[in-house]
Amino acid sequence: MFGFLARRLIDTQERFTGSSADYARDLHAGSPAAFWRFTIAMMASRYVKTLPPEVYCVAGFGALRAEDCGPCVQIGVNLALAQDISPAVVRAAATGDTASLSEENRLAFEFAHAVATRDFRAEELRPMIERNWGKAGLAELALEIASVRNYPAMKRALGYGQSCQRVVIEGEVADARPKEAAA
Repeated sequence: MFGFLARRLIDTQERFTGSSADYARDLHAGSPAAFWRFTIAMMASRYVKTLPPEVYCVAGFGALRAEDCGPCVQIGVNLALAQDISPAVVRAAATGDTASLSEENRLAFEFAHAVATRDFRAEELRPMIERNWGKAGLAELALEIASVRNYPAMKRALGYGQSCQRVVIEGEVADARPKEAAA
């Protein structure tokens, strides 16, 4: 019965994200218990109550770009557009074009990226995060930063890590590679 539920959940995830979830099939085949724990953790991580949706989304890209510049970024693009985040904001966040982000979104992106890359700037940006969104907003950002990094790590560990690739945003191709990878 749980195998049937896992297959349905994975199929639904693929339709929703527009991307293969073969890594999840392999995780389930290797250890159903690990699959369910990962699934529950990822479902619990999608909590946002205080932050504006755009800020939460942009922060996710800031952390995600430290881990991946390929399929996981594309999934982030697909999910952000499905949540009616502006395509211009999605493009800027997915490509790391912080100059095109609003001040508020730039702060969230830079904080998330600094945390994910262990950059000392996170210490400088944290008080600004708290001033803008309070401790509740900081907690939501921390949860998003930590959780968004789980997918690329899981996929790489299972052998599904892919090199950087261009992503498609509203039918247009964009380069999501970090500047050092693009050089």
